[in-house]
Amino acid sequence: MGYGVLDQSVDTQEIIIYKAFLGEESAYVMAQEADSIFYAEEELEVFLFGLKGTDTLQNISLDYTLAEGREEGIFSTDYSVVYTTTEQLDASLKYHLWIHNVKTGHIVTSHTNLVQPLDINAGFTNEVTFYKNGEYRDYRLRWESSKHGLIYQPALRFYYHEKNVNSGEVVRKHIDWSYPQMYVESNNGNEDMEAVFSGQSFYYFVLNGLEESSSLHRINAKELEDGFPESDFWTGGIDFLFVVGGEEVAQYIEINNLPNLVFQDPPTYTNIENGVGIFSSRLHASQEGKELDFLSLKELAEGDLTEDLNFLHP
Repeated sequence: MGYGVLDQSVDTQEIIIYKAFLGEESAYVMAQEADSIFYAEEELEVFLFGLKGTDTLQNISLDYTLAEGREEGIFSTDYSVVYTTTEQLDASLKYHLWIHNVKTGHIVTSHTNLVQPLDINAGFTNEVTFYKNGEYRDYRLRWESSKHGLIYQPALRFYYHEKNVNSGEVVRKHIDWSYPQMYVESNNGNEDMEAVFSGQSFYYFVLNGLEESSSLHRINAKELEDGFPESDFWTGGIDFLFVVGGEEVAQYIEINNLPNLVFQDPPTYTNIENGVGIFSSRLHASQEGKELDFLSLKELAEGDLTEDLNFLHP
């Protein structure tokens, strides 16, 4: 049992492989022992082959890697094993997973296409308007679906700097507002998509994400110069983030009724031959450098919902 989700937008690819629970003791008891879950270092050969048609253009041997223990629960937290590579993947290739048990000769295989780059509509300005002329405004984030991508998880990342007025310390922080998952019917790409972020909901999101404190002053900005300078030196403040899942990821999440693109085990859907698990792809993408416009910043600082959070405005 195991899973792997390839993502050419990150530095390291990981495949996780568990043993089947075939011991004489109960699965619960065996799960407490890391040696009962993971294979020994020399026990498996794990490869990725990148193919274009019938031609193999990339041959990657994955490394046996010890990682930090799992979260507490039924499974052992002693350690975990992942098979990794830092070799760059090619979005034009189809990737085949090949796992060989050296002791038994058992071979497990699967394959997946990579999710293609996401085309996000930049709009006519970098400004984001959530408040104007005395009323809340919705912001519409638009993009075209990616080839081989079926499920989309957009999010808004809100950056802010906090200054402790007692110590003078300035710290950059952020909070994320996740939008509900969205599906497309076809994995062919180029389908117009849109996420609508409510203006009033935005200010409630900030209100609920931060604590009131008279000793803290805040600025909505991704970058500052020289601590808390004039607003001319505030840069950014809003990024839009995406996680796009491939066809197998979409099926896995839909069948297991999961709230996001984070995997849990065991899977009830599998696309692994001679094994159980999932092998698919996903893509992280972002639109960075957006910022609240003047009136939206003013509402953040003086509006009824967020005035006690001590945001400064231009």
